[in-house]
Amino acid sequence: MKFDDIHRIHEAGLITDEQRDQIIFHFGLKEQASRFLVIISFIGAVLIVAGFALLISANWNEIPAAVKITTGLALMLGAHGTGWWLREKQKIHPKTGEALYFIGSALFLANIALTGQIYHLESRAPNAFLLWLLGIMALPWLLCSKAQFVLFLTALSVWFGCELNASDSWLYFSNQYQILAYALLGLNFLGAGYWLRRTRFDGFAPVAEKLGLLGLLLFGYPLTWAGILSWSRSESKFSWWLLPLLAATGTLSIVSGVRNVSSLTRQWRMTWAGSLAAAAGLILLAYYVPRNQGWHWGGHFDAVNAVASIALFILCLLQIQVALQERSRFLVNLGVAVIGLDLISAYFGLFGTMAFTGMMFLLTGVFLILFGVYLESQRRQLMQQIKSSPAKEAV
Repeated sequence: MKFDDIHRIHEAGLITDEQRDQIIFHFGLKEQASRFLVIISFIGAVLIVAGFALLISANWNEIPAAVKITTGLALMLGAHGTGWWLREKQKIHPKTGEALYFIGSALFLANIALTGQIYHLESRAPNAFLLWLLGIMALPWLLCSKAQFVLFLTALSVWFGCELNASDSWLYFSNQYQILAYALLGLNFLGAGYWLRRTRFDGFAPVAEKLGLLGLLLFGYPLTWAGILSWSRSESKFSWWLLPLLAATGTLSIVSGVRNVSSLTRQWRMTWAGSLAAAAGLILLAYYVPRNQGWHWGGHFDAVNAVASIALFILCLLQIQVALQERSRFLVNLGVAVIGLDLISAYFGLFGTMAFTGMMFLLTGVFLILFGVYLESQRRQLMQQIKSSPAKEAV
C-alpha cells in the first residue's frame, strides 16, 4: 500500500477525506519523491565528487597544502550540513538531502586520499578504505538513510576485497578462488537483511537482501564454467580459516534470521534456509575438492562444474518460488536470468559430446517441467490461503 494508492482510492470516491487521513496516519504512509529527482540528485552527487577530484588534480602544484585540506573538509562538512538542513530541518527535499549525505561520505574518502598524498603517508591501501569504513559506519543508523547503508556495504566490500589481495594481510586469499569468499560475503549480507526485518531499520532489509543474493549468485556462477577455475595450493599462502568462518556465520545468520520472513510458511522458511545452508556448504567444499584430469566429464565439464550447475539451477527455482510468495519482481527476474546463464554454461561445457549433452538436456527438461508443476501447485495453494484469510500471518 502506497501513499499515491490511497489518494487514487480517495479520488475515485471510495473513501472520505477523514478515512483517507486516518489510513495515511495509521500506516505512516509518506508521499514518494519523484524518481526523476532522485536519479538527477545522485547523478549530480557523483559529478560533484568527480569534479572536486579533477579540479584538485589539475591544479595540484599551485594549491597550498592547507588550502587543499581546508577545502576538502569544508566541502565534506558543508554537504552533510546542507543535507541535514534539507532532510531533517526543512523536510522539503529528503532525497536531495540523502544525495548530499552521499556526497559528504564520498568526500571523506577523497579527503583521506588527499591527506595521504600531501604528506606522502606510506600506508597499506586497505587501511585507507578501513578508515573510510569506520568513519561512515554509524551514519546509516544515525541518519536512517538507505543511500548511506548502500555506501556502507560498498565500503565494506571494497575493504574486504583489498585485504584479500594484500600479501601482508591476515585475510590474504590472492587467487582466482577468492570469488568463493565474495559469494559467502553475499550470503552474510542476505542473512543480515533477514535479521534487519524485525528491527527499527527494517527499511534497510531489502537492500541487504538483494545485494546479498546478487553477490551469492554472481560469484557462485563461475563455478559452472568448464576449465576456467583451477588452482594449486602451492602457488601462494592462504588464510585457511576464512572460507569456513564466512560459511559458518552466513549459515547461522540465515537459519536464525529466516524466521523473520513472515510471508513464507514454516515449511518454506525451512526449505529456503536449508537450501542456502547447502549452497554455503557446496561453496566451501568447492575449494577443497581436488581438481585433476581424472574428474573431467566429456572432455570439458568436471565434477565441480556439474554439481555447481545442478545446485545453482535448483537454488534459482526455489528462489523464484520464494520470490512469488514475497511478491518480489527483482528476485524473480534475477532467478530467471541466472537459470539462463547456467544453461548456457552447461551447454558450452558439454558441447564436445553431443549424446551426453542431449541426455543432460533431456533429464533437465523433464525435471524442470515436473518441478515447475509442483511449485505452481504450491503457489496456487498459498495464494488461495492468502485470499481466504488475508489478515492471518503465515506460521
